[in-house]
Amino acid sequence: MKGIGGAFTMFTKKETDRKNHEKTEQQHNDTKYNKAQFAEARQFSRLEKDILAAVLSEEKTYTVQDAQQHIQQFMNGEAQ
Repeated sequence: MKGIGGAFTMFTKKETDRKNHEKTEQQHNDTKYNKAQFAEARQFSRLEKDILAAVLSEEKTYTVQDAQQHIQQFMNGEAQ
């Protein structure tokens, strides 16, 4: 029985770790950044940073998902 309890504890811990990771990831996805912060981000290529510099507003903040959508729109010729 002792071995089964240990296995259950490990499974529960992994499940909790996964849920905590998902929660942290969701919070990260909801975080908003300004134009200057995107210019310094390692997540984007030089080209993507140049696009963001051209299409993002100085006064607004954006999520990473918003920024990626702006890049896609620009690449598809939909930017204004």
